[in-house]
Amino acid sequence: MINDAYTALAGVYENLICDDDYNAWASMVVETIKTSVNGTIGLDLACGSGFFTRALKRAGFKVTGVDISQEMLCVAKQKCQSEGLNIEFLCQDISKLKTFNKVDFVTIINDGINYLNKSQLERAFKRVRSALKPDGVLFFDFSTEYKLTEVIGNNLFGEDREDVSYLWFNSLDGDTVKMDLSFFIKDGDRYIKKEESHVQYVHTLDQVVGLLEKLGYKSIIAQNHMGGEIKKDTQRIQILARR
Repeated sequence: MINDAYTALAGVYENLICDDDYNAWASMVVETIKTSVNGTIGLDLACGSGFFTRALKRAGFKVTGVDISQEMLCVAKQKCQSEGLNIEFLCQDISKLKTFNKVDFVTIINDGINYLNKSQLERAFKRVRSALKPDGVLFFDFSTEYKLTEVIGNNLFGEDREDVSYLWFNSLDGDTVKMDLSFFIKDGDRYIKKEESHVQYVHTLDQVVGLLEKLGYKSIIAQNHMGGEIKKDTQRIQILARR
């Protein structure tokens, strides 16, 4: 049986992703928020296991993590406890985001918006704008059309590590990429197999910027991942916009 996204992946996610590149990425996110935001209160949406949420908290921000996966949030809470960090986490669909207090910034890091189709994305951007204080900042990234159609789509990936191995099968259908993953997680002298599926959606830069402008965001800045010029083979774009 194949489970929903991030049920199998939750427990091994940070073991697979955490390296010097991710630490540099977290430092860039923190620096961007420090230099762009007037205030300290924020939301980290689609936070997963809380890697970037914790980085923001360690930098002194009062940040709340939000994700749709209970499994990922359980891992996030465990990691905060082990690091002595007090962070609130909420289980919500970001296209239906509900907040009681306005915030200074919202982050959506590492493909969060690629899990939303076009109508869900519009609803999410509306909800985020409502949650932001005047002149509040939205900072997010997304995998590009080039990455999802040329690099990921219809391709197979795999990796064999000491504690976990995986196979990653992808199929492209129009603007949708279905991802089927099989994990083999070491448990003593044996390996446990777990499976799950993900679906990501292609969003072009013009579509995303056009939607932000339609909803009233201003001062929109789009860059290559980690900064710099966007090129034809750019695989991730980051955008900063103000309410």
